[in-house]
Amino acid sequence: MHAQSAHLSGKRLYIAHLATRLDAMEKGRTPMHPVAYRLYARRMKSAIAVYPEALLTTQLGRACPAVLHALEQRRFEADGVLPGDRARRALRIANAMFRSLTGAPR
Repeated sequence: MHAQSAHLSGKRLYIAHLATRLDAMEKGRTPMHPVAYRLYARRMKSAIAVYPEALLTTQLGRACPAVLHALEQRRFEADGVLPGDRARRALRIANAMFRSLTGAPR
């Protein structure tokens, strides 16, 4: 059990490091380098794949927006829809717009 805990702790530090790099580029604190950004994002995707989502959200969610974004992308790729109230509201608005553009019955 201790080995698993140490592994997750090391993985969490790695994920936090990647998230910090991604957030710095997104917020303009460091120059945007597209190749580096894609590399960090790909590494983040691989790193979070083996980490429990609920634990990662609790541990890094508030401090690292890039982690939450990566988790949302993972859920979208798996389910085909985004979770949460804001996503459901956006889906309703998109469906209403689609109906108004196509003339589909309500």
